[in-house]
Amino acid sequence: VTALSAAAYGASSFQHQDTPILVLTALIFLTFAHFVLFSLVLLKWEKTVHIGKILVGRTTDFVANWEKETLRSSTEVVVWISVINSSYSVTQRTDFSLVMGTLSACLVVFLGEYMTPTSKQLEKHLRTFFGESEKDAVSLSSSSSVMVIIYGYGALNAMLENVKDIFSGFLIAALAGTSLLFAAKVIHILPFTRRCGVIIQDRLYDARENWIEFPMRSAAELSIFLGTTGFVYTSHNDLVLAIRASLISGILVCLGGELCSKLMDNDKEKNSTKLVPTVVIVYAILFTCHYIFTDIPTLAGSPISFFEQLMLSIVSAISYFVLGKVFMAIEFTAKLGEVIQSRLLSTKHNWEVHPVRSSVEVGTTNVVAWAVWYATGSLCATLGVTLFWGPMMIIFNEFIFTSKYDIEPQSEVDESASASTAPTKASSSSPTKIPAPPKPRRSSRAKRNYTLEEVKEHKEPDDMFLLIENEVYDVTEFAKTHPGGSIIYKYGGKDASDQFRAFHRPRVAGYLKKYHIGSLDPKDIADVDPATKDYRELRSKLWKEGYFKPNPTFYNLKHAVWVALVALSVVTILFSGNFYVKTLFGGACLGIGWQQAAFLAHDAAHHGIIEPPKKGCTNWLAWFLGSVVFGISTNMWNEEHSMHHAITIRPREDPQFNYLPIWLIDMKELHNEKVDGKGGYKLNPFIRFLVKLQHFHFVPLILIIGRINLHAISIGFELKNIFLEGKVRAGMIGILGMCLYWTWHLSLLSLLPTTQEKVLFSVASHLSAGILHIQLLLSHMNVETMDEEEEDDAGFFKFQMAVSRNIDVHWTENWFHGGLEYQIEHHLFPQLPRHNLSVVKPYVVELCNKHGILYRNDTFTDAVTGVLGNMRELAWAIVTLEQ
Repeated sequence: VTALSAAAYGASSFQHQDTPILVLTALIFLTFAHFVLFSLVLLKWEKTVHIGKILVGRTTDFVANWEKETLRSSTEVVVWISVINSSYSVTQRTDFSLVMGTLSACLVVFLGEYMTPTSKQLEKHLRTFFGESEKDAVSLSSSSSVMVIIYGYGALNAMLENVKDIFSGFLIAALAGTSLLFAAKVIHILPFTRRCGVIIQDRLYDARENWIEFPMRSAAELSIFLGTTGFVYTSHNDLVLAIRASLISGILVCLGGELCSKLMDNDKEKNSTKLVPTVVIVYAILFTCHYIFTDIPTLAGSPISFFEQLMLSIVSAISYFVLGKVFMAIEFTAKLGEVIQSRLLSTKHNWEVHPVRSSVEVGTTNVVAWAVWYATGSLCATLGVTLFWGPMMIIFNEFIFTSKYDIEPQSEVDESASASTAPTKASSSSPTKIPAPPKPRRSSRAKRNYTLEEVKEHKEPDDMFLLIENEVYDVTEFAKTHPGGSIIYKYGGKDASDQFRAFHRPRVAGYLKKYHIGSLDPKDIADVDPATKDYRELRSKLWKEGYFKPNPTFYNLKHAVWVALVALSVVTILFSGNFYVKTLFGGACLGIGWQQAAFLAHDAAHHGIIEPPKKGCTNWLAWFLGSVVFGISTNMWNEEHSMHHAITIRPREDPQFNYLPIWLIDMKELHNEKVDGKGGYKLNPFIRFLVKLQHFHFVPLILIIGRINLHAISIGFELKNIFLEGKVRAGMIGILGMCLYWTWHLSLLSLLPTTQEKVLFSVASHLSAGILHIQLLLSHMNVETMDEEEEDDAGFFKFQMAVSRNIDVHWTENWFHGGLEYQIEHHLFPQLPRHNLSVVKPYVVELCNKHGILYRNDTFTDAVTGVLGNMRELAWAIVTLEQ
């Protein structure tokens, strides 16, 4: 109590009178301590022991009280905090606030305990009056509590503003709290208000289902809530007012959207077109809120009150929602939405099949966006024009413009090719394949021995076996939720022993028991290759001797590096008067800081920094570093990078090394009929032109568009997760991380006074970060490539040695390469912490020398020269190639 008192008095000496947030926090803790002490005193005195038990029970049974009496608990907290805040705001006296808060809390708890039976009796009579039975009652604690918070806090503050004596203050607070409780009970019972409560509570409790089924409606409700909160706080500098306004607007938009859907008799949102109106509505609502609360001083010559501003924003949000429903209901506009959505969610397919069209759409949209930004310096204007221009270009190209260089979709597909990825929902611009009828599932299966041929037969997504260390597992159902993504489908009906051990902690093997269905027939167990046997022994040794244990000190220093670089960039912007130092040097510091944070995000996603939890969940450290700091989707990285590690640089199948139609990295890419259908990849004149010059534009394109490309495909991946895959939680977490990134990044850019400085700073930072993309590519280009059959024949160890390269650098340069210089060791032991990669290298070199396996170790210069030379050879081959 003494410490909290000192904190409260200390805070009051520097906290502004109108915003005593720090003081209020200290007073809440201090008042709670007084409440507990006062309760214990009453418990010790014989005449007040009953009251003491009631008060102590509210503290000791805190969780149970909130679960069983949510409404009453909400009322008590609202009264308690409002009394503390109002009494301090009016008197600026800590002692007065402590006494008021403690006594009002005690009285509200006491009255609530004795009035609960009365309120339940009232509820029973009202339910009888409306012809309902006890079993028809619907629990609406959450929505009723929200109403109490909205109205209770403001009402109590208004009543307590002019109270000067303690007795009147806590008496009014206690009576007001009791009145609020009864009012909420009445709202709970009345049919109309109860129906509203059910709708609101459904939005809270069934958030995931609502986002899956009604993303446009959910986006409108969330946008008005966030927009009102942000812009009301910006314009009025009152957080409490902003929260109350946002709750009111969110609830009314929720109810208005529900009503409009019923009146229009159209409660469905089409999967094929819902993304476009959703994105437009989000922008329109946020822009409208910004305009109404910050930019409109008057309307029609007369001042606008806050109430009118709030109503305008609510009506606008509901109107946008109705227009979105109309957009999806009209056949012509729905078709337009379907076309635009397919461009966003089938980016890779569109670039491969329609490269010219895609280049025109992306190129002109980017030019227009940068031109508007340069001319206006307004983010709202840039986004608005981009949202208009991009769809217009797509519509123009789809219905008017047809390029002679575009490739027609493959009409023939190798029917013998097995499904290599999980089935996904098709879009209008991607080729579809009619799935085979699902095979009957076996609910129970006696364990037995399986021949290798039997295991190979179960390779489809709807009927899939895995072979791990000669044990057979049925992973058909598990594969759908595999934390590592769709890579598991690449190993249907195959031996995945080394891949499983390389990518998982040893304890994960225990989770396989529930999927175990038998063993491999002894006659099919083949001898293990000597190199593979030694590799497995080395891996077991490293685990036993603790090489996989991360060093916190090492990683703390690495965190300090990226934080220092970003901080130096901010300091340069704020305090440097030199134009070039501020833009070029400051931008370069930020870019290198991004690079260092990306290295750490990579380590964190491989569980090389901290031990993963025993049960799978979101990797928050990787999310923070990758999404919030670096600005990309960690979900996308997890999906693509897991695939990359397992099928490294497999032609046309490794998603992180599949660069056609821009770059050709191996001739095998032209002959993968499993991916591209009969005849392989079709080269048209436009793609030939790009590939013939690939050794010239390779480095410039990586530096210029590498980072921009990551941002674009990250957003597309998360939108696909939300709208097509049904992975709403993962998608929303990814979108949240990238929103936080753009928030701090744009805030940093806003510190630069001119548009010219902003542009030059952005160019410098993105070019500096682009070095990372060169580092990523050097480790696996100009090496051998293997198709699926060649990988199986070689085995995991020999395969990874064939497709990977180390970069030979001086120890002083290790920080700049972030562990990528030890790519061989990293691919053999993906979870090995960065600081142990160099320690393990001699063991790998010894193993390679023993078995006569090539260990690639080139300097950075030699690697770059070799990659460009190989690309030139491929370009020359394309010049003379006859289709």
